Amino acid sequence: MGNNTDPVEYIDKINISEIVLTLTGSSLSIVGAFVLFFAHYLRHKSGKPVDEVRQFLIFLTIADMFNALGLLSGVARFLNSEDSTEDKVAACHRHEEFGCIEQSYMTTLFSMSSFFWTTIIAFHLFWTYEDNSPSSFKKTIAYHFITWGIPFAITTAAVSKNLLGSDLSAGSGAWCWISACLPHYDRTLWMTISGKGWEILMYFSCCAFYLLIKWRKIQIQRHRTKVNISSSLPPRQTAVQSDEETNPHEDLRFLLLWLIEVALRIFGTVRYLTAAVRRHTAKELKSYYNSVDNVFLHFQSFGDSAQALCSCLLFCIFDTEMRNLLKDKFFCSQKCSEKRPLLTRQTTTC
Repeated sequence: MGNNTDPVEYIDKINISEIVLTLTGSSLSIVGAFVLFFAHYLRHKSGKPVDEVRQFLIFLTIADMFNALGLLSGVARFLNSEDSTEDKVAACHRHEEFGCIEQSYMTTLFSMSSFFWTTIIAFHLFWTYEDNSPSSFKKTIAYHFITWGIPFAITTAAVSKNLLGSDLSAGSGAWCWISACLPHYDRTLWMTISGKGWEILMYFSCCAFYLLIKWRKIQIQRHRTKVNISSSLPPRQTAVQSDEETNPHEDLRFLLLWLIEVALRIFGTVRYLTAAVRRHTAKELKSYYNSVDNVFLHFQSFGDSAQALCSCLLFCIFDTEMRNLLKDKFFCSQKCSEKRPLLTRQTTTC
């Protein structure tokens, strides 16, 4: 591999603020993932139905949690590194630090899996709109093949070709991704194949599914309005009937997952695009991107590691039903045990 890295471009890129932001986002995401898993367990234990979309949310959270664990290990590797940025550039990573490739493999695989699960959820909501029937076994297998199999194949191909390593934060934060030792064209190509291309595709495909669901909902409401006008049902009874016919599992919050991904990861996407421009344009144009890149790096350091945290906030903290389940488990149980000697067994049920 030829050394195409410009040392001046990457010196002093990471400082304590990026370290703190990555540690905070990753740690909170891991905690949030376990809270969401526990809330899912309580919902299942209470006998409430757990539809397919909520199961897909669990798989998405698993991917986000392992991505956060990978970013934590990347920060630990960065803090334990003794070589300066100049030394790394000069050596072109002929001897990669222990854990760099392993961490890059982990974060690359699970971040891609997160993109795929977000897209699958949006597709599933569109495909099953006004249809409560569960997916067929073949469709479920296809979902898992896409979301786990494709990222695994791409990441394994990348590591077999010695493409993973420290990118000197050209497209990432304080963690490894695609090696900075690759020629410019190869770096841009594999950054696209191993993450950013799928991420951008997720933005547009989920937006399309969201708009299609909204359009279909409008069409259905127009049809119901025409039917209701010609029917003899009273207005109040007609409204109740329309509410009952509404698909119960079509939840707006699941459609917001892609917006969360966009809000959290758009800064990394912009940095990837500006890094590609720097790589493939004249040197005199590169300085114009440095200030934007440094600002966006702060947001990326937190955003790339905070997906599971935001999922927990959206589906546990801001969800009244799930919040009450957690509150009853941690607070009501203690109150019930205190009142048990004074109250009958029937009245102590929470």
